[in-house]
Amino acid sequence: MKTPTDPYIETFRLQAERMDELGIPCDPDAAIILLAQFMAEIEGSISEERMFSLAEIGAHLSRKGLRHRIEGSAR
Repeated sequence: MKTPTDPYIETFRLQAERMDELGIPCDPDAAIILLAQFMAEIEGSISEERMFSLAEIGAHLSRKGLRHRIEGSAR
């Protein structure tokens, strides 16, 4: 029996597959820039709590990017 998937998680998965098919590299820094631009556009129109949630997502991406850079420089 298949477990139901959240529609947004499914959208993320499909977009990731599309990016893979197009040969777009996984780049946490690019994701951080897109998120920062989005946050700048919506600042003031959503609650501070929601902005904090988006900032937390950015922090996870930043940590992922930092780990990727550290591992890359160790090679």
